[in-house]
Amino acid sequence: QQQPPQQQQQQHRRQLALAPALSTPLLALSQQQLSLMPPQPQPQQQQPQLLQQKELKLPNTPRLELPFGASTPGVAGKVWELSQQASGCREVQFALEESNAGVRRALALEFRGHVWDALYSPHANFVLQKCVATLEPDALQFMIDELVCGSAEKAAKSKFGCRVFQRLVERCPGDQASPLVEAVITDFAAVARHPYGNYVVQHLLEHAAPDTRRRLSLLIESNVRGLAADTFGGTVVGGALSKAPWEHRLSLARALLRAQGLLAFIAGTRHGHTAAIRALQVLQGPEYEEARHTLLAAEATLRTSKYGRVVLENL
Repeated sequence: QQQPPQQQQQQHRRQLALAPALSTPLLALSQQQLSLMPPQPQPQQQQPQLLQQKELKLPNTPRLELPFGASTPGVAGKVWELSQQASGCREVQFALEESNAGVRRALALEFRGHVWDALYSPHANFVLQKCVATLEPDALQFMIDELVCGSAEKAAKSKFGCRVFQRLVERCPGDQASPLVEAVITDFAAVARHPYGNYVVQHLLEHAAPDTRRRLSLLIESNVRGLAADTFGGTVVGGALSKAPWEHRLSLARALLRAQGLLAFIAGTRHGHTAAIRALQVLQGPEYEEARHTLLAAEATLRTSKYGRVVLENL
């Protein structure tokens, strides 16, 4: 017997109440059953808002994390401008690392006329160093030309310029770097005693051409008393005793020993005691015994200095 429609609706409601919420697929329900079911919640409505919040954070992403294809167009034509900024200089360095040789050369040439300004910039000097490290030596000639025209020894004595100077000496062949080296040799006494220039001299002793290393060693030997007694010049003497060719190390150690009272004096100083220890390591036989006797004769004075005590421990 067919039930009235009202009773049929009540029976459907009881069946739906007893069944699990998702036990019957929605597609299998009749239109009448669908009309009797309560509306289902829509949790996905908040998802577009979350995606929108993530998109709002994208402009704050550091520039160097952008794909190279997106960052390079923003670098070309603005190398000097970007290089003077903390974040911009990193972007230019990134572009230099990832580009091919032709693009690197084009980017580096945007420094033409700005090399000296870049030397004194706390940010742009790093870009210059990156140019030197990534470009072929012939593409660096414009930098050398500008440094020489502006007095290269000043670059060797500047806080940031001394770094660029050293990178150029490392990267360029001897004949190409020769004008830079000659500028240092011409003003050797001042550069060797300078807080930053002394690093350039030590670097040349290690990385310059053999003839340059020989000339510098002779200059240090002939000025050993004045250099060894100077705060930064003493560092140069110590560097020469470890980086110069062996025969010049021995000659310099003998010069320290011959200069009356000089070896004992520098043994008690902060920057000179390292040179005294290295001289002991170089000298041999009777010359070593003479140096040892000289230092022991000044033991009472050396004991009053922590640097002198370090030297005495090496006897």
